[in-house]
Amino acid sequence: MSRIFIKKLSGENALESLREEWRNLFAASEASPFLCLEWLLTWYKFFGDGKTLFILKAYRDNRLIGALPLCLQQKRFLGMKIRRLGFIGGEIGGADYLDLIAKSEDMPEILQACFDFLKNETSFDVINLENLAENSAIAQHLKHSGAFGSKEIFKYSASTTSVCPRIDLKDGWEAVLRQSKRASNFKRKLKQLEKMPGFEYRSVTSAPETPEAFERFFALHEKRWKNSGGSELCGHPRLYTFQSELIKALSQTGLLRFEEIWVEGKCRSSVYGLDDGRAFYYYNSGYDLDWANYSVGLVLIGLSVKNAIERGNLVYDFLRGDETYKFDWANGKTELISATLSRNTFPAFAFQFVNQAFFVIKNFSKSALPDSFTEPVKNWRREWKRNYQLSALKAGKTR
Repeated sequence: MSRIFIKKLSGENALESLREEWRNLFAASEASPFLCLEWLLTWYKFFGDGKTLFILKAYRDNRLIGALPLCLQQKRFLGMKIRRLGFIGGEIGGADYLDLIAKSEDMPEILQACFDFLKNETSFDVINLENLAENSAIAQHLKHSGAFGSKEIFKYSASTTSVCPRIDLKDGWEAVLRQSKRASNFKRKLKQLEKMPGFEYRSVTSAPETPEAFERFFALHEKRWKNSGGSELCGHPRLYTFQSELIKALSQTGLLRFEEIWVEGKCRSSVYGLDDGRAFYYYNSGYDLDWANYSVGLVLIGLSVKNAIERGNLVYDFLRGDETYKFDWANGKTELISATLSRNTFPAFAFQFVNQAFFVIKNFSKSALPDSFTEPVKNWRREWKRNYQLSALKAGKTR
């Protein structure tokens, strides 16, 4: 088999220059929708201030067979400057399952070539890869590779950051409903809603209709989060503008899907999701608080799951978040990790140590402290983190 060659691509137009190759590569892979070109281009436009694209391309016989979408950022950390290499699409914007884009059979060899290339790079202090699935190609490669420690180039650590509840759909709707903790309530509330004037379950996928569907979703979603620290998805004007432009881009890909419940002439509940034909990704939701007693959110999830099975999806993925309503339906989960490779320098060591300590404290507080205490803290932290990340960007400007 021919050798794999790695090339680094940087510069403002690095992603755009790969448009057709990236789309072909993405289509041939099993990468999550968050790695499609439209998502990454929109993210970089809105959140790329102070970040330099650092894309590793893997070639065999002059053909692109893999891409690792990274960006380089210099940050202040505990009064020190640190150069951090991370995923395009990370930190803010709500993208999960970031990873190498390649066919599964090519991944081990490509990853080895990529990290061999990175060993000789001196432009960064740490590689910090967030929102990796625990069973992803990169996570498994780093976990089982001994090259970094033995050569004392990098020190590796990983921390569990969140969990993605999911439903295995292969046994069909009746099996999913039987194992759900909310099956009887779902059936009862559905019958109640079906008797009401204008009850309708809708799926919105066509490009001309998605902007209005997003506005309906946004109104319901923001009202829900207004008194709880704001949403990480739309709790700031810049996030709203990012999502609005993202919707327009995604509407051309066939990935975007809004699920809705209408009663008495209005949308009462909405799910904003992505569907790649294998899995439906439940990105976020909103519901009319005045209709909470009718459980419009619960009923919509059930109908959305049923419809995903009818379309042939094998997985319904709730993405990150351990909310009870997700586990009321889920029959499995995927843990997300933050993987860090740090050089043998004090700033890199400090970054790695503080990151690990933060996740230990976070996980301990979730398991040891009562919800009445942790919920206000979570709301405050959500708002602080969002404002902190956005304050590092040039106010009111995009790239």
